[in-house]
Amino acid sequence: MEEKVLKTLESIGLHKNEISVYIDLIKTGSSTAHDISHRTKIHRSNVYDIIDKLIEKGIVMESIENNVKTFYPIKPKNLMNYLKQKEYALKKIIPQIEKMHSMPKSKKRKVIMIEGIKAVRSILDGFLEQEKPIYVYGIPKCALEELGGFIMDYHKRRIKKKIPMKHIYNKNAQKRIKQLNKMKYTEAGYLPELYNTNITTNICGNKVVLIFWETPISVMVIENQSIADAYQKYFDILWEKAKPTEQN
Repeated sequence: MEEKVLKTLESIGLHKNEISVYIDLIKTGSSTAHDISHRTKIHRSNVYDIIDKLIEKGIVMESIENNVKTFYPIKPKNLMNYLKQKEYALKKIIPQIEKMHSMPKSKKRKVIMIEGIKAVRSILDGFLEQEKPIYVYGIPKCALEELGGFIMDYHKRRIKKKIPMKHIYNKNAQKRIKQLNKMKYTEAGYLPELYNTNITTNICGNKVVLIFWETPISVMVIENQSIADAYQKYFDILWEKAKPTEQN
């Protein structure tokens, strides 16, 4: 459980020693730099530097009692305020970044390769920004295990935006298919085992995204309207063959 907490705090931008100090304060309620240093084995001068950064981020506060500085953490639920501050700061500079972005001057094919489950999540989130129908085929069982709770949250956000999505799963995902077919703006089916694959193909707008569910997970992104149209036609052929659930 604690390992999951550490990884999550790292993912929102806290460094290892910042996490150690913050967790120490969460466990003790409040403490001096000397005691934090003793428990975390971080040199006291470094502890002060770390605390300054945590105070700047708004997740640790300082009080002085009897001329002694004592530090204490904000309530854990208030960590969301830290994330909101980061989001607000990012939103302010997005227009400047977009001006700096060099847009393609031709209709050449754009292909990139990236690795990791975070890349998969980022690309799927990007589909929601396009607000266009999403088509997916070749979905193995392991895809759901890798994506975890992200995928349910993703569907909630997609449905809220009224973005339709069609899925073609491998045959061994009957339960999942039934769940999806109960959702708004969502259709799902499966193909015979002959079509089973560990490569998922996603089509949205002018993008085709191939996800290779191996170790490490890798992703190929193709950005070209003609290629996307060709994949779309192939999806339509498969969709005609797909069945909503296995008939008993």
